Amino acid sequence: MKPFIIAIFALFLVAMITGLTVAFRNAEGLVEPDYYLKQNSWFQEKTAERQLGLEVKRPQSIRLGDNEMTFVLTEHGTPLRNANVRVFIGNVANGDHDLTRAMRETAPGTYVASASVPAKGKWLVRLDLSTPKLNTSRSWFYDVN
Repeated sequence: MKPFIIAIFALFLVAMITGLTVAFRNAEGLVEPDYYLKQNSWFQEKTAERQLGLEVKRPQSIRLGDNEMTFVLTEHGTPLRNANVRVFIGNVANGDHDLTRAMRETAPGTYVASASVPAKGKWLVRLDLSTPKLNTSRSWFYDVN
């Protein structure tokens, strides 16, 4: 019984050392730098969104090819005007086609930008919004077939 316990302990020790070695050599983005500070600001942004009553109406879908991305932004039911809005669109599996576009306000609270989706797959769309009272982002995933 004693040799069995020693063998299990030795196997455990080898597995731990191997795991730590692999973790230190291949730590590709596993730990976010300044995680606490970034998360703390995220909670502050979401609190400011709730206080302003921010609502975002987004496109229901995106399709292969050219898309006109339209977002309607309101605060407490009134159009959010004169905001600095940018849209990021990127393929989840491949970063070759990522792009960011500045959006223009075509009507009070309605922001529009064109974006091209060159491939099928899962796409991330992120809206970056900046006003004197708020600096925040919202993200959605779309399937393009």
